[in-house]
Amino acid sequence: PALLAAWASAGPAVRRELTDALLRRPDRTTALLDALEARSIAPGEIDAAASRRLLNHGDAALRARAARLFQPTSSRQTALARYQAALKQPGDSQRGREVFRSQCATCHSVAGVGVRVGPDISDTRTKTPEMLLNDILNPNAAIDANYVSYTVATRDGKVLTGLIDSETATSLTLRRAENQTEVLLKPEIEEVRSSGQSLMPEALEQTITVDQMADLLAFLKNWRYLDGGVPLSDSAKP
Repeated sequence: PALLAAWASAGPAVRRELTDALLRRPDRTTALLDALEARSIAPGEIDAAASRRLLNHGDAALRARAARLFQPTSSRQTALARYQAALKQPGDSQRGREVFRSQCATCHSVAGVGVRVGPDISDTRTKTPEMLLNDILNPNAAIDANYVSYTVATRDGKVLTGLIDSETATSLTLRRAENQTEVLLKPEIEEVRSSGQSLMPEALEQTITVDQMADLLAFLKNWRYLDGGVPLSDSAKP
């Protein structure tokens, strides 16, 4: 209970330690799964490495509970099914650059476009288009602890949301879209609470078409070849 009670206000580094401690013993793992099922902790707050540990747990009953928790929601399943068509058509990387600029560049940087707030998504050589599509349409599936969104309430009534960029004994720095930062002194802070969500919003399918998704995937896979300096091999094509 003490480990779980600390979760909501814990920063990324502490959350990694809490997760590791909760997964060390079956009774603690059971308590973690109880909290996930009750949604006092969102499944997306459990990072990819920890969710794999749960999905491969030695206890079959715990594995089955984890499998139910880490399935995409029905709305995400619907979006993923609809956008499978983007994987089957050729995309235009140049057009995809403009889709990236309009939809992604406030938090991500690729090929000199945008600002780096969220995770580095520029090295996509090891990711398949299918994996990229899932990352784009289901961003809360497994969030790196460093990129969970937090809400900070201050004693003078301000409410700020962003990533915890750094934390010391006396201050906390929030990083928001477009690389804006805000340094808050600990005595000014009334509450720090995780949203349980990625800073990247869901429902991108509401703002881009299937054709634009194909273009975006082409850009993410092939951006390093756009200047003609590196030849585009067949294996590099989406």
